[in-house]
Amino acid sequence: MKRVILAAVLGLSSLGTAVAAQTRASSVKPGGGGETHAGPAPDDKLLPAGWLFLNDPAPLFPHPEKAVQEKRISANSAPVSEPRPQVVNASPATPMQVPDATGLWLPLGELTPVAAFRNGQNIVLVAAGRHALDTAGLSGVGPFTSVSSRLLPDVTVITIGVSTDRDPVLRPVGAGWTVSVAPDVKPQADMLLGQDGNALTFMPPVQEGLPQVVALDDPSSGRRLLLGMTRSGRIGQPMRRQGTGFSVRSSLMGVVVAADSDDIELRQAAGRLVLDTMGPDSFPLMASNRLQPYGSSLSGVSLGGGTPQELREALRRSVAAAALAPSADRFEARMRVAQAAARAGNGPLLGEVMQVALEDWPEGAEKPETRRLQQISAVLNQREVSSYLTEDGGSTPEDQLWRGMMRMLMPSASRVGQSASGSVESDRNHTADLIATGLPVLQAYAAPLRDRLLPPAAQWVARYGNESATKILGQLPEGPQVALAKALLAARRDAPDAEEKLKALSRETSPLVWPVAREALLRQALEKKTLSPQAVADQVDGILPALRIAGREKSARLLQIEALMRGGNLAAAATAVQEWNRLYPEDMTDVEVQKKDIIRRMAETVSADGSQALNEVAFLKDALAEASGNGSLQRDIFDGLARRYEAMGLPDQERDALRKLVDIQGGAQGMAVRIRLSRLELDMGDAKAARQDLSAFAEGSPDAALALPGGSSSQSVEVALLRAQIALADHRSDEAAGELATIRDPRAWTLRAQMAEKAGEWSRAVEALTPMLDALTGNGETAKAPLSPDQQALILRVGGDASRAQDQQTLRSLQDRFGTMMAGTPSEGVFRLLTGSRDGAVTPPVSAGG
Repeated sequence: MKRVILAAVLGLSSLGTAVAAQTRASSVKPGGGGETHAGPAPDDKLLPAGWLFLNDPAPLFPHPEKAVQEKRISANSAPVSEPRPQVVNASPATPMQVPDATGLWLPLGELTPVAAFRNGQNIVLVAAGRHALDTAGLSGVGPFTSVSSRLLPDVTVITIGVSTDRDPVLRPVGAGWTVSVAPDVKPQADMLLGQDGNALTFMPPVQEGLPQVVALDDPSSGRRLLLGMTRSGRIGQPMRRQGTGFSVRSSLMGVVVAADSDDIELRQAAGRLVLDTMGPDSFPLMASNRLQPYGSSLSGVSLGGGTPQELREALRRSVAAAALAPSADRFEARMRVAQAAARAGNGPLLGEVMQVALEDWPEGAEKPETRRLQQISAVLNQREVSSYLTEDGGSTPEDQLWRGMMRMLMPSASRVGQSASGSVESDRNHTADLIATGLPVLQAYAAPLRDRLLPPAAQWVARYGNESATKILGQLPEGPQVALAKALLAARRDAPDAEEKLKALSRETSPLVWPVAREALLRQALEKKTLSPQAVADQVDGILPALRIAGREKSARLLQIEALMRGGNLAAAATAVQEWNRLYPEDMTDVEVQKKDIIRRMAETVSADGSQALNEVAFLKDALAEASGNGSLQRDIFDGLARRYEAMGLPDQERDALRKLVDIQGGAQGMAVRIRLSRLELDMGDAKAARQDLSAFAEGSPDAALALPGGSSSQSVEVALLRAQIALADHRSDEAAGELATIRDPRAWTLRAQMAEKAGEWSRAVEALTPMLDALTGNGETAKAPLSPDQQALILRVGGDASRAQDQQTLRSLQDRFGTMMAGTPSEGVFRLLTGSRDGAVTPPVSAGG
């Protein structure tokens, strides 16, 4: 085999880039008598500085003959005319020394996948296929202390000794691979980790060719190594995982798994590598009771279990060590305290330690373990911190679990920088998928941490997970929390036994179980109407302290507001909304819909009593301060305030609210408000203000309101009646009569009768009131409804006016129509006296005026 080592001269900083610096080269003639140095080449842009090439580097360059010709060195400065290979023939005993070497190119062929890992000071590279490499004499060249290769039946194993602690970076270049230790080289991208059922999956970040798998023996430990050879992707130290019978190691390229069990296999499927178990006696690799996570693609935080005594002792020792640690090691010592606090489920201590550590050394926030501990602190302390929620983190089940737990804390609108999830329902479904993927990881956590995380995680999956996500609940070990999640899932699906399960759980002693079950029962009762809405609201209020401990206070308060609104108790619903805003000022948008509905319904109704109206006024005033810029909401608020001031007997405040409502209301509704305002002012005795408000309506028309945009015939009647009343208040009877002349309305007839009675014109009064009698039933009609007190008063009023006018015909008509119906009523005696009727005999009527 021809031994060729090409030492690059200074000039380029990376493979394939041009360099303008001049180079020097030397050549040893065959039979060598002397050494001649050539001058700088006019265009030397062929080989990068600091690189070594095993065998022929021609596949790296488009025109190798021209490259050799331009690199030719002539001892006598002869013109470059003959192609001469630039070869350095060195003695095997005298290795080539290139002190500036930072890279090595290995001719391993096109699209050859490799797997590489570090073994002490050696780099072990396994390439698919058999590749003959000439490595003799290559030693002590820069950081590469040695290079050797070994041919196996299907692969080539290359061992490269390095003198630096920096991990080399491997990349496919040309028809081979490069190994670079340059300080500025960009590291290889990480593998994408995931979970498929009970298997662990690895996806290369760049899809180029298909991965290949080979099994070898570890040169140092002798363990069976399962190697996944790829063209891209590595397993970094934070991504290491270990479980029963396997350990995923760090790698420079591809996947390296140390397997102690023969049942564990690594296979290629659909462009990805799958780590799973096989055989009839195989066990689920990622089962909840088998997984022992050790770090992830995001962090190397160990959250494994231990006895309570061990956890307390570990926390005590870490605190003592951090207190005595020197300044250079203080951050790492505090991180160990934070990790011990996380395992113990001590959220307050964890948050305090993280805060102090990052205040002393803010740069520590970039560490992966810091990000994971920040996430744990946020979840344990129920703090919504969107900056800790990153979709570009790891993709292992553990990473997805913590991403889901962080998403669970905050509404979708708070996830700054997150991908849009569509509707709220789909967003919750996505969060449930993330949690379900990593839910088995919790079984390997320390018991205090697991007990803090399992209830909300399992319940979220039960409430919002799809069919595939909720299957994970059946794989979890049985316990009260898992049983509660299954009962909530049954209630969500309207299973026949859901109520029975919830009732049984509502009798549990755990404060994290029975309040949640009770809340679910009350929610069912509200939906199925087995309890009145007010009863549901009262019972929710009674268990709010317990629900606060169980972490369900927010949802319970929303249920209480909904029940109060369904029961029509607007005052209590408004008070509940105000309490929500006081307790959760950052979540006011969660009750925005209910708040607007309460305001709208208050604008349509009148309070039953003064104390209730007072509470509603306070609610509406608070809402008014937040309704700036929302015209429709302001209109409802002012309308509701006016109605409540009316119920409370506060005309001045009612007039102020109506005036503000007039300013922002237009069209027919604005006209109706102006009429309300005029009537109120007239009742207050301010006829001048009432006339001024009515001046907006056209003058001189019987249907005055019809002349305005949005006017209606009913409004024209109201305007005419108001103007007539204002005229009467100003003692202008003729003007009032003119306003009422064309109006056919009982109120107009009553006003005309009132004006006639005041003037002593009793016949005109009878004429004005007679049309109102047409709506009353008479003696001969079959439908004999009893006369109301108002109807009796109207008959007596007509009879009194007719008696004063000596109108015998009207009196006889009243006797004929209403004599029988007036019998037995409190007005019977007066009616007989007016009509002259006594025991059926007609006698001359008594004059009401004599």
